[in-house]
Amino acid sequence: MKGGTAIWYPLFPGIEYKPVFMTECFELVYHGGGGFSWSEVWNMPVLHRRFNIKKINAHLEKLEQMRNEANQVVTNKTDMSKVKIPKEVMEASKQYSYATTASKPKK
Repeated sequence: MKGGTAIWYPLFPGIEYKPVFMTECFELVYHGGGGFSWSEVWNMPVLHRRFNIKKINAHLEKLEQMRNEANQVVTNKTDMSKVKIPKEVMEASKQYSYATTASKPKK
């Protein structure tokens, strides 16, 4: 070590590994739900880190899919042709204009 910085050996030729490593550490600590401390992730073997990241990604994708399905059910239940708007509301909306007539300020 020179000047207190560690030497980073790339696992794959042609890419800088340190940003990848730091990103993996951050994502596991942040998205791990409090299950990992920074020091645990820092010292975790690469295969274990990648396994946990894949599991978290699969879980988040499943949650997103469930949310999308729930939103689709709500959207399908709302049939706008069956919504009845009272006559008073329809007439009032035709009667009033909400467009402004004020001119733009001069520069």
